[in-house]
Amino acid sequence: MKSFLLLLGFIPFLTSAQPDYTILTNNGAHTGNLFFQVGGPPSKPVNIVDSSGALIYSEDFGLKGWAWKVNLNDKITYFDRQSKGWFVMDSLENVVDTVYCQNGYIADNHDFIALENGNYILFSYDQRDYATDTISPDGNPDETVIGLVIQELDSEHNVVFEWLSWNHFYMSDYSHINYGNSNIDFLHCNAIDLDEDGHFLISNRNISEITKIHRTTGEIIWRLGGEQSDFTFTNDYPFSKQHCIKSLGGNRYLLYDNGNLSNEYTGGIKRSRGVEYELDLNNATATKTWSYVHPDSLFTPSIGSVQRLDNGNTLINFGNNQLVNRGSVITEVNANNEVVFEMEFDNGQNIYCANKSVWNFYSEPTVGLDLSKIPEPNENIQIFPNPSNTYFFIESKLTSENISRIEIFNLNGQMVFEQNNLGGFNKKITHGLNTGSYLTRITSNKGSYIEKLQVIK
Repeated sequence: MKSFLLLLGFIPFLTSAQPDYTILTNNGAHTGNLFFQVGGPPSKPVNIVDSSGALIYSEDFGLKGWAWKVNLNDKITYFDRQSKGWFVMDSLENVVDTVYCQNGYIADNHDFIALENGNYILFSYDQRDYATDTISPDGNPDETVIGLVIQELDSEHNVVFEWLSWNHFYMSDYSHINYGNSNIDFLHCNAIDLDEDGHFLISNRNISEITKIHRTTGEIIWRLGGEQSDFTFTNDYPFSKQHCIKSLGGNRYLLYDNGNLSNEYTGGIKRSRGVEYELDLNNATATKTWSYVHPDSLFTPSIGSVQRLDNGNTLINFGNNQLVNRGSVITEVNANNEVVFEMEFDNGQNIYCANKSVWNFYSEPTVGLDLSKIPEPNENIQIFPNPSNTYFFIESKLTSENISRIEIFNLNGQMVFEQNNLGGFNKKITHGLNTGSYLTRITSNKGSYIEKLQVIK
């Protein structure tokens, strides 16, 4: 009498504070879902957009949600600006861990790594009093300088590695520092990654430097960019005020070059870009192997991200276009730099980082019905009126039949109505369903029946 299918369905939760965007191009994009959080008042929802450009998840977490993405442990991670910690969420939307810096430090919201082995890597800005007049005539004896602390924690949140920038970076090596500021944000680290050999890569925006750090000894392995670069750029101008360092393997590195100083090198306008370099460790050279500048020459003075996808495409998030009264522009290009996907947000909606992943929240299987195996209507059961408007009756010709349960499914296999403990055999069912085709399962003491139902408003 019946046949069932198990359908793995995702039912999106969409809030009223959804992002406002327009899909400009979608032709040959990576099939993964796009993860991002919208900045700007009044709300900051976290979002997932599928490969068609449809919004399938949007929820306002309040002060939570910064740097929303799928991490290396195959779980969602995001930052809570109130408690100053990182949340780890599984595919059932359960928060399975909250991670905070140890030893009295406060976690920073820019980046976080959740490793497959259960370890976590996070960092903290470390503010200290510093007599900068000892290193510059422009300094003063009572300045505040912000350094950096990196911590790796095991799955029990024990510190297994701690690194302090004070032991490896010296302001006297950098001539551009403005000692007239009351607070000197020396490095402003905004991204961290693991290189293919397991050592740390960090992006220090304020000194325009990518730094590789030994994961055991803490020693600096090399510096790329900025005044202390160990490498000479062979075919490119240096990046500046960058975000989002990514190791691609084979001594190749991808980053988002905000380009705040690009005009000083090119003689033209300031432009942001995604850019990839290959390092020659023997000859100490950096060769540009790929770059992408938006056709509109977008310049984003802050935020932004870039991601190399597993099909060879590259996702670039031009995050802050406020200077030209535009919202974020997220562009995906193929290996030939042809735009295969692009979405633009309304002015005022900025995206700090955007990432694609073949990942989605899991929902419990919903019981669907195989339409090809629906039996002919049972002569003992009648549903009327059918088509129905807002209600129908169920009637059985068998006076000994007791109807105990009714379930109504849409054609995607999702249950949209149920009613239990009906009793008797002639019952009025008020459903309030929208216009469409449905399948009704009726359970009684005589068995289970499947009937088609049409609703017309």
